[in-house]
Amino acid sequence: MICTIAPRSVNLQGVCLVDEAHGWAVGDGGMILATDDGGHRWQSQGDTDKDLRAVCFADTERGWTAGRDGTLLHTTDGGRTWERRDAGTDRNLYGISFEPSGLAGWAVGDSGVILATVDGGLTWQRQHSDDTHFTRCFTLDENTAWAIGKRGNIHATVDGGATWTVQRSDAEVDLRGIHAVSRALCWAVGRMGTVLRSEDGGGTWLREDAGTGLDLYGLWAAPDGREVRTSGDDGVILASHDGGRTWAPQSSGTAADVVSLALMPDARHGWTVGDNGLVLRTGDGGETWTPQLTGVHKDLTGLYGAGDARWAVGQDGVLAASTDGGATWQIGDTGTGALIWDVHFAADGEHGWAVGDAGTVLRTVDGGTHWTPADSGVRLPLFGVHFEAGGERGWAVGEAGTLLATQDGGATWTPRDSGVQQPLLGVHFEAEGKQGWAVGGDGAVLASDDGGTTWQRQRTGTRATLSHLHAGPAGRATVVGRSGTLLVTQDGGTTWTPRDSGTDVSLWGVAFTEQGERGWAVGDGGTVLATRDGGLSWSAQDSGVVDNLKAVWAHPDGRRVHAVGDGSSVIATRDRGATWTLEVASTGRNLYGVHLFPGEKDGFSGGRDGFPGGMNGWVVGDGGTVLAVRDGGRFAPRPSGTAANLYSVSPAGAAVAWAVGRAGTILHTRDAGATWRQQAGGSTKDLLEVHVRPDALTAWAVGDRGTILATVDGGTTWRHQPSPYRNCGLWAVDFADASTGWAVGTGGTVFATTDGGTTWRVQDSGGEDDLIDVHAVDARTAWAVGHRGTILRTRDGGRNWHRCPSPTGQNFTAVHFTPDGRNGSAVGRSDTVITTRDGGGTWQPGSTGSGMSLWNVQVFTGLEIWTVGDEGHVLSTADGGTTWNQHFYSPEKDKR
Repeated sequence: MICTIAPRSVNLQGVCLVDEAHGWAVGDGGMILATDDGGHRWQSQGDTDKDLRAVCFADTERGWTAGRDGTLLHTTDGGRTWERRDAGTDRNLYGISFEPSGLAGWAVGDSGVILATVDGGLTWQRQHSDDTHFTRCFTLDENTAWAIGKRGNIHATVDGGATWTVQRSDAEVDLRGIHAVSRALCWAVGRMGTVLRSEDGGGTWLREDAGTGLDLYGLWAAPDGREVRTSGDDGVILASHDGGRTWAPQSSGTAADVVSLALMPDARHGWTVGDNGLVLRTGDGGETWTPQLTGVHKDLTGLYGAGDARWAVGQDGVLAASTDGGATWQIGDTGTGALIWDVHFAADGEHGWAVGDAGTVLRTVDGGTHWTPADSGVRLPLFGVHFEAGGERGWAVGEAGTLLATQDGGATWTPRDSGVQQPLLGVHFEAEGKQGWAVGGDGAVLASDDGGTTWQRQRTGTRATLSHLHAGPAGRATVVGRSGTLLVTQDGGTTWTPRDSGTDVSLWGVAFTEQGERGWAVGDGGTVLATRDGGLSWSAQDSGVVDNLKAVWAHPDGRRVHAVGDGSSVIATRDRGATWTLEVASTGRNLYGVHLFPGEKDGFSGGRDGFPGGMNGWVVGDGGTVLAVRDGGRFAPRPSGTAANLYSVSPAGAAVAWAVGRAGTILHTRDAGATWRQQAGGSTKDLLEVHVRPDALTAWAVGDRGTILATVDGGTTWRHQPSPYRNCGLWAVDFADASTGWAVGTGGTVFATTDGGTTWRVQDSGGEDDLIDVHAVDARTAWAVGHRGTILRTRDGGRNWHRCPSPTGQNFTAVHFTPDGRNGSAVGRSDTVITTRDGGGTWQPGSTGSGMSLWNVQVFTGLEIWTVGDEGHVLSTADGGTTWNQHFYSPEKDKR
């Protein structure tokens, strides 16, 4: 797959196609992308940080977008400038649509909000509705429009919104897409493969068999009403050639959710957009879909440049390349699934080499388009590679003192005696290829003055791990490493002098200009240091990011410098570091589930890197993401063996845990997450939460269609438990003990059991708002939270649920309390955080400052709280939420 990397790989939620060349896509974090060349290049527009959910253009100049907190933006110049319009509401808006002239339009959202305009979006007026949560709308003409929402709700107007009529769809599921080609012929799609068709303007709706149980979001139809397309979860795209009566799948080539789509009237040319910054294009009606834009969540660990070309490598063999000095980046693959640690290219920009785990050595002769493996003769990780200018002689270093040399452009490699057993992490030679160094663990510095034939260890006076170096002219070299280590030599290494870096973070990369006077070092937390005197003194530069930066490359003249790091972040300067700009923003996969617990010895004594001491646990999320933390160290990715989204994780102790997710996925680990094995749950429904008892044998999982699964033998067998009714989605489950538990879900659903799930009974929650999480404090006390700021509490085992005053109307996604029931927190959409220290008597609003939607929370004390959310955010507070720390995760050469 070769396609452009999105400037930020956030989820895209809406797309609009004006003609074959011009289109716009919008998404999370205020992302607005525009193209005027059919999608070959996409440019960012706008300056909002509000999540955007829908976009509509009347022509190449006039457009509108709607999103979080009542955001309404309008452009009259093709998006060069976007102006905010007063919506008269702070409710989230999910749909916006205009009739062809661009004068009349509607926007819809939470709490029954319907907004109308008749002047092209300059002013908006609220129109009457009920309290339906609307998800999308469609405008046919100045009088006719539809709005759809939760639990099968469809509203329609034929008089410009003076009256809105509720139409009966007989669908109880949430509807996500609506499209009409006339006042009579229209379609709607939604959860669990729902496809509805009407031939009388919605007077009657017929349900069609789409052949899938996956959620559907995007919907489009040709003007003649025969060609119809819909898209949804797991990359599903369906096509109908008979007006929606029959459907056939199209191959999207992706497993990401495809949220929105738009085609030209010819039904041949179009785009879809979705999760992780995905944009797919078709020119044949969807028979084939080609990626044009994507997000990439791989950490980048190596970087090199030649002329206007840049290459970056990283996790899973990923290759990111630019041919225009970094203006745009293409995502590709080196052809190996191995973690690639370093890359180097010859001056011609055609010949290049990359090294990585398991002794991987790759070569290219066409600028990185194709890579071929070479036999390194070792199976240990290789961390650094360097070639002389001519591209014949080269060196590679790695684990256990591995030092390799080649004389034939990397075709064959010969081991050299390094004399050390420490990992060697970096190697570099001066321009003529005679004098060079290799550096690594325990302060190791090896020097060669005969082109790498022989090596001698030099004294540095440090035991810190040294990660990278740059060899300059006239015996000068600079080395960087952990704890802000900076070493400089000006006499070929006879003496090494420590320099003050002004930081104690790990430094991972260093680069200098051709003359060796100007240089840059990069490291954790977005650290960028610069020198103008050959490395004798260093000062911090504002990188504008907080991501861990792993590599840096400088153009010989020093005006252009690039650095790369976690989550595919790419930053650049074109003025020697006076200003740095973000070319590709880092973003991790959305994280939904977290379970952490303090170690038995350390408790909350205060650990390394800002972690509470001895913290252990897991975080799970999109694309099979599993992150593990042990003993208060860094979060580290773990192989899950699945690409399915994971929504929840629950442990039975330090070693045993379960995770559940998309399409009935159940994963189990018995070795603290080092390996995960799939278990057969007997269901293909999405499983949204799992709860495990301390005996490591008993667990429950709940999900779509009222699914309740249980095991009493550690997951060897999972059995369906009787659900009071199936026409609901269960979002969460929690047990106070082995017998007493609750499950909550859509439409205010509360199920309860007092016999371990043998029987479940319905309890009255007192409302119909979706309940997204439940927490059992004890057999009598439980909390549930959900949409529109809903907070529910029971103190009598659920016989009565009481609605508590909420300081916000935002949707909650998770709630958790300390075991004594005194300290609690709930989190939700749009960086919503509320806390209580009096058992829920009063709640104080707050935020993490991340701007992300938060999906799970754990409360350890009145001060210690952890939460996870969108774009890979893992956050914690040690002062009750006054300040929050973000915790990063990435591969490290000496601690993997």
